[in-house]
Amino acid sequence: MRDSNLTATNASAALWRRISAMIYDSIVIIAIWIVIAFVVLSAFGIDQAQMVENDRVVMDPYYRITLLSSMLLSAYLFFAWFWTHSGQTLGMQAWKLRVQNADASAISYKQSLIRCVIAPFSFVLFGAGYLYMFFNAEKQTLPDLLSHSVVVQVSWDKKVSE
Repeated sequence: MRDSNLTATNASAALWRRISAMIYDSIVIIAIWIVIAFVVLSAFGIDQAQMVENDRVVMDPYYRITLLSSMLLSAYLFFAWFWTHSGQTLGMQAWKLRVQNADASAISYKQSLIRCVIAPFSFVLFGAGYLYMFFNAEKQTLPDLLSHSVVVQVSWDKKVSE
């Protein structure tokens, strides 16, 4: 459900705002991953002493697969839930950004998945997928283009008291 106090400026979000929101969101994701690592470690009954043999870190392959898949799934669910419900993650709320379709409707879970898969690759080669926005007339990044969505700057409507 969208917040009725927010209005899109129809301006594509500036790159520095997008990166700032990503930094905020990465802090939240890291906190979630710490909790997940603790839960997975506890479930596997692994402590630090068991992970080191002959001064080398040794991990059970099932542990690694479980941990990695849990981390990836949690990151996707974090972004997908926020993007499909309000269009804004916590970092995007702080920096007044919203991801949406061109008609201002919420993006789908499929679009969220595309954005989540493409975003890390957009940082390859010094952020080429994001720097692409400077060469695109609509100022869209590679995740925007491939997911058929836009990231816009929003502003708060001020309510007039009666």
